[in-house]
Amino acid sequence: MQYAWLTDIHLNFIDGVARQKFYREIVNTKCDGVLISGDIAEAPSVVDILNEMAGCIDKPIYFVLGNHDYYRGQIQEVHDAMTELTKNNDKLFWLPASGMQKLDSNTFLIGQGGWADGRLGDYRNSRVVLNDSRMIADLFQEKILGKYQLLEKMQQLADADAVKLQNDLKEAVSQNPNKIIILTHVPPFREACLHEGAISGDDWLPFFSSKVIGDILTTVTQQNPKIEFLVLCGHTHSAANICYGNLAIEVGKAEYCRPEIQKKIVI
Repeated sequence: MQYAWLTDIHLNFIDGVARQKFYREIVNTKCDGVLISGDIAEAPSVVDILNEMAGCIDKPIYFVLGNHDYYRGQIQEVHDAMTELTKNNDKLFWLPASGMQKLDSNTFLIGQGGWADGRLGDYRNSRVVLNDSRMIADLFQEKILGKYQLLEKMQQLADADAVKLQNDLKEAVSQNPNKIIILTHVPPFREACLHEGAISGDDWLPFFSSKVIGDILTTVTQQNPKIEFLVLCGHTHSAANICYGNLAIEVGKAEYCRPEIQKKIVI
């Protein structure tokens, strides 16, 4: 079996004709399903676009959300919409709601979107301000209180998803598979956060990495050396591919208005 991996496709940036063309490209891969590691659209359009994609591709679509999927919305409202979408469309699987998926007898799929947690790099001295703190209602509310209130909210969101991922990993590992594929949005290690071929600077790293998820992945993979772990993520828009023993991390490249298929993941 093979799955088309997509990330940071931002389909709200292109019109219906261009989206249909992209869907045909996916169908032409003859994949058995689609994996998406976040940034599909924005809150007002993500449900309609996912339904549109599912109708055109007519294959299972397994996905997590990225930060852009919450733009112009509130986090809980988006989560509620994704849960309802997963219940009502048998082709769409938001992994935090649908839970672990068995792709074949030896391969399991899990996923949590994750959040940048400000723990790598130099948040204290960074002058970077991302649109997240303006376009996501929950983060904007903390930003107006101050820089460290925003950091506290970022870490609260990141830690909550990390705990959920840790529980997902525990369940998946208990099945003794050969391989576990993990969809997340934010890269979990400094070395996976690239910009123009180099590791992002300390001013940007706090907003483009999730150390808490990296720590969990390190612990679980070291405790289970016979299982192969593959992490698929995005967020940076710069390709990266790193490996630590039985743990491989791939970050997809992306460009606004030009969605693409990253690769086919063969099971």
